[in-house]
Amino acid sequence: MSSAMETLFQRTCDVLFADLAESEDLNINFEAEESLFIRFNKSKVRQIVDVTQIKVSLFLQIGKKNAEHSLQIPATLFETGEGHEFLNASLNDLRDEVRQLPDDPFALSMRNNGQSREDMSGDALPGANEFCEQLLGPVAGVDLAGLLVSGTNYVGNRNSKGQAHWFVTRSFYFDYSVYSAKEKAVKGLYADTRFDPGIYAGKIAASLDYLDQMEKPNKVVAPGRYRCYFSPEAIGEIVELMGWNGFSRGALSRGNSPMPDLDSGNKSLSPLLSMAEDFSLGLVPSFNALGEPAPERLSLISRGKLVNLLTSSRTAEEYRLESNQANDSEAPRSLSIEPGELAERDILKALDTGLYISNLHYLNWSDATKGRITGMTRFACFWVENGEIVSPIQDLRFDETFYNFWGDNLEALTEVAEIQPTVLSYDQRALGGAKVPGMLINNFNFCL
Repeated sequence: MSSAMETLFQRTCDVLFADLAESEDLNINFEAEESLFIRFNKSKVRQIVDVTQIKVSLFLQIGKKNAEHSLQIPATLFETGEGHEFLNASLNDLRDEVRQLPDDPFALSMRNNGQSREDMSGDALPGANEFCEQLLGPVAGVDLAGLLVSGTNYVGNRNSKGQAHWFVTRSFYFDYSVYSAKEKAVKGLYADTRFDPGIYAGKIAASLDYLDQMEKPNKVVAPGRYRCYFSPEAIGEIVELMGWNGFSRGALSRGNSPMPDLDSGNKSLSPLLSMAEDFSLGLVPSFNALGEPAPERLSLISRGKLVNLLTSSRTAEEYRLESNQANDSEAPRSLSIEPGELAERDILKALDTGLYISNLHYLNWSDATKGRITGMTRFACFWVENGEIVSPIQDLRFDETFYNFWGDNLEALTEVAEIQPTVLSYDQRALGGAKVPGMLINNFNFCL
């Protein structure tokens, strides 16, 4: 089906480019998915839906004036020609809109950024029936609710200057929770490009072990500073928040970045910490919405030192900088944190006494310019003594700077990093995510 979707993309571009006037330049972004959604409740299948949909975004430029329209179009409309009719109408609307707009002072002249084609689809994933059998087998008699999303995503970009990029990836994620009779819950996530029943069974077994621990009375932990272990899922939540201006060169230039002290060299992070934008993970294409291919790997933090921030071409134009082909939001699309040496079997022993944090939510900047983050613990967080889980804890709110918890207080990273995919699917299935390890952190501040 990849060749059929690619043919549709190429045909769509050819039709639209043929209608352009000499003074017009057009950039086309194409996003399509063939996704399977299976919803579970009480370990029963409640809904199975196959979705095939296409989103086309048109960016029209005439001199220094430009505007963009996006359309979500059912794939079946292209078979009758109606899809192209909608797009031609949108292009005409763009022409009317652009003529009424003032010049954009930071408009980038459209250019040919080359050609690329990358197919990360790999092996086929299980179908609906097989997925249901594989997912429900290990949870017989368990109250499980969850959402399985699986399938193929296609991303294309072409412009009227001749650039052409095509990317295909196939993956799945199962975002689930298991519940006890007392309505205690443990949340889990399994995501990959290949479904391994053994890995999935191991994750379910760990979740059920935690669920047994959740039956114990909650411990009320007083506000204060504690030694903590943060799971990859919890670190993934922190990394996602860091994408809100944390790695943005534009935000730093505008004065609303958490990175000024790191950028100036006044502060540094732990030498254990190295981060990069790493497109070799295959989560997203390396080209952005302008069709600019980014480096396969761009180091952001190396052994605690800031070496790069994400810089879009627009930011580069505005502030006279050099672009590294970031997207407009200048948020990481495929972040990777280098793992460390802490073995999974040794996590509780290394923690000794403190908090085991499986999950976080409600994260936000409490003082962005100082790198201060707030949020709350959520599912399956425990008090640990002498390397043994003692009891679940009442939810806690934290308020802490990443200069502390990724600085002198960072003691160890696990030897295995795990993919934490973007699990949004409001209008379409989102791509992207991060690959992160767990972290052992001392003196982490909980305020409530």
